[in-house]
Amino acid sequence: GGWTGSRRGVHYEHRALIVGLVLILLPALAHGQVIRLDVDQAPLREALETLRAQAAVDVVYAERQVEGVRVTCRYDGRSAERALRCLLAGTSLRAERVRRRQYVLAEAPPDRPTVSASAGEPSRGMLLGFVADATTDESLPGAHVYLPALQVGTTTNDAGYFALPALPRRPYVVRFSYLGYAAQDTLLTPGMPTATIGLRSLTVHADEVVVEAQRGARRDLSTVPGLTAVPVQDLQALPSFPGESDLMQALQWLPGVQKAAEVNGGLIIRGGAPDQNLYLLDGAPVYFPWHAFSLISTFQTETFKDIKLYRGSLPAEHGGRLAAVLDVEMRDGSQDEARVLAAISPLSGRFIAEAPLGQDLTVMVSGRRSYLDLLLGTQHAVEEDGRRDTLRTGYYFYDTSAKLTWRPRLHHRLSLSYYGGRDNLDVRLPFDLSFDPDEWLRPADLFFEVEQDWGNRLVSLRHQYLPSQRVFVTTTAYRSSYRADEGVFLRPTDASSVRSDYRVRLQDYGLRTDVDYYPSVTHQVRAGVEVVGRTFKSFLDADVQRSLGVLDTLNADERQRAFEVSGYVQDTWQPAPRWTLKPGLRLAYFSGGRHVRLSPRASLRYALVPDRLALRAGGGLQWQYLHRLRDRFSFLYDLVSSRWVPASDAVRPASSRQVAVGAESTPTPWLTLGVDGYWRTSSDVLLPRDVYQTKEGLEGPGIEVGTLLGQYMAGEARAYGLEVTARAEDGPWRAWMSYAGGRSRTRPTTTPEPDFYPTRFEVPRSLRTVLSYRGPRWMATLSNEWRSGYPLTVPVARYAAGDPLDETPTRYLYRPEINNGRLPPYFRLDLTVGYRFRVYGAQMSTKLHFYNVTNRRNVIDRTYDPAPEGGVAVEDRRGLFFLPLFELQVEL
Repeated sequence: GGWTGSRRGVHYEHRALIVGLVLILLPALAHGQVIRLDVDQAPLREALETLRAQAAVDVVYAERQVEGVRVTCRYDGRSAERALRCLLAGTSLRAERVRRRQYVLAEAPPDRPTVSASAGEPSRGMLLGFVADATTDESLPGAHVYLPALQVGTTTNDAGYFALPALPRRPYVVRFSYLGYAAQDTLLTPGMPTATIGLRSLTVHADEVVVEAQRGARRDLSTVPGLTAVPVQDLQALPSFPGESDLMQALQWLPGVQKAAEVNGGLIIRGGAPDQNLYLLDGAPVYFPWHAFSLISTFQTETFKDIKLYRGSLPAEHGGRLAAVLDVEMRDGSQDEARVLAAISPLSGRFIAEAPLGQDLTVMVSGRRSYLDLLLGTQHAVEEDGRRDTLRTGYYFYDTSAKLTWRPRLHHRLSLSYYGGRDNLDVRLPFDLSFDPDEWLRPADLFFEVEQDWGNRLVSLRHQYLPSQRVFVTTTAYRSSYRADEGVFLRPTDASSVRSDYRVRLQDYGLRTDVDYYPSVTHQVRAGVEVVGRTFKSFLDADVQRSLGVLDTLNADERQRAFEVSGYVQDTWQPAPRWTLKPGLRLAYFSGGRHVRLSPRASLRYALVPDRLALRAGGGLQWQYLHRLRDRFSFLYDLVSSRWVPASDAVRPASSRQVAVGAESTPTPWLTLGVDGYWRTSSDVLLPRDVYQTKEGLEGPGIEVGTLLGQYMAGEARAYGLEVTARAEDGPWRAWMSYAGGRSRTRPTTTPEPDFYPTRFEVPRSLRTVLSYRGPRWMATLSNEWRSGYPLTVPVARYAAGDPLDETPTRYLYRPEINNGRLPPYFRLDLTVGYRFRVYGAQMSTKLHFYNVTNRRNVIDRTYDPAPEGGVAVEDRRGLFFLPLFELQVEL
């Protein structure tokens, strides 16, 4: 019953369709107001104010245009344009319609009418161009372009392109701003050639452009609730455990983002499971972006130029996950000069290099590798009484990335991106069954061997093309793969042995096209379509020798295929200067089970106090067609046995309904405050049938999908919470505070359950603070994390069962409720100190990171076992102690 279809999906689609139609028809629901004008030789300024109050229209003009002008007009009707025509009759002025209910006054030629609303007249033109880093010429996606006089604006797309069409042809002061860059005001005129605006150095490469070196107000308050776009340089300054720049570690300082354990484990965002997050690298998905069993991520922060984290409310262009989307873009490479950065930390050595290869070609290459295996060796001789054996303890990881960007013309850009990462573990432990620890590792006939290998690889080819001033097309083709291998050889006795070879493969082949269309200054439409083909493969080859002459062979080969076709359309609409709405629809077809799902999305922003306080809200319906499962029964396949299972006739896609509201304020130029609330309910998520399941035997039930699904059941989840952030910057000082409070609960739907119970890593309250100083040479960061302890299941009784003839019955613990207790609160204080200096022309920096400076051994897990003498034995697992870490960095 848990896997069969129901009418709920149909009902959701009907609701989604109704909501979508309402969003599309919303602009037609506005009704005009009655306008009554009766003025006789009244000052034009006063008459325009009267019209503004009655018709709720905005008329922009210069004081010199209306000074000394008097008008006579009698009008009774609902048309603002006719009322304006009446007021301006007999003057030398005309009103140009900029957008709905907004006009600008201009000088009217004698043979032209006083009101012109047509966007195609020669008197109108388009402001368009690209925004880039003035030093490296890196495009700046998401930069804000704003016209203060008209109170209209837009943001640049992924290629840094912007367009504001249908503007009256007169000079405008245009304000450009981007997080981490100095804002600048530039004088531009519609109809000019395509300009390239360079931020920070305040230069503009265009004909007849005037530059004013003026720092403007912030225009980067987000429209989408939960969207976080932190400058790369700010993320680099946030502390991370390994002592090196790590994107995932830096993101954990944001509210609602946490690790599933103290230092290792996937990201949990607003109570969602780690597999409910989508990671995109240059448009291609990465399925397991972690090294060292999730200790650090595969993403080096310095390799990116743009980082966007959507928490909860997702725009229509993103789908396939329930909790969050991390969308990152690699650097194109500098067009100015070559740059090389190299660094070493306790875990790895890394480098980043970028350079121009010609006038139109740039490259960026990065690499990283752990080096402890090179220092300590991977094979160690074990000798005793003339017997020799080999102890193997080899482990390493590496990742490489590269991006080649070609700009043959201003309207074309072609980029080729590559990423590859791998972890390899090779362990051989000869042991005996002695209870003396000094005797465990010595030459012996009994030994344990394991070899594990896992990693990601992707290639992405992207073409960005501007066929016309109003249309921008981005086409992305990619191949992304994840592979995991695990080989085990175990000899527990002289006469028995176990050998297994387990492999998991997942491949994506995708093609995506996104189109940005700029129909007017108040609308920016984005639409796209994507086709993805996926293959899922699992192999198991094992031999189990139970005794001499008794050999069992296990062979399994599981293969699945699925493809997904999806399309979306969304509109960024500014019906009034203070309002920004983003309605959208997403439609997807998934071949497994032939699921067709419609997802409405919407978000809005209202500037309560322009440039100072903005309110925002959003919501939508989201679907996930892939489930990640793990077989915990068998010893033959364990650490890399996580598998992605596609939706099918037997497995419904998971769904989530989300609502978020929030506000962001900049009361002063150096202080930014934010608050966000969210609520989410999810259906058809997969939960383990027995959360206390222990491994039974060697073989396990098998790797077939049907057998694996038998360990899970359908469930529902809900999460809600409140997040508060504060960021302050004053000269070299910066302070960051984030608080998150909320609940994440779940329960199965296939068995009677009275209440929701907390998820495994629910954190009701957490507080993180960062105080940093960054001077010309010295830098220091003091960071603190406090949170509630993780939930755990506490037994309430102890009982024994067994055959009456047995001397010792088997003892059990009774756990009627899941996660009915909680670990003690977690607290950690870290300190980072750095120093920058130059040696022979090279910029060098050294950084010391002191992890857990108070040496507080936090309780991160607790186990309960029946004690032989009676009662319950409680054992705490504690976190890391005080650790000094370092990083040395050289930049040329």
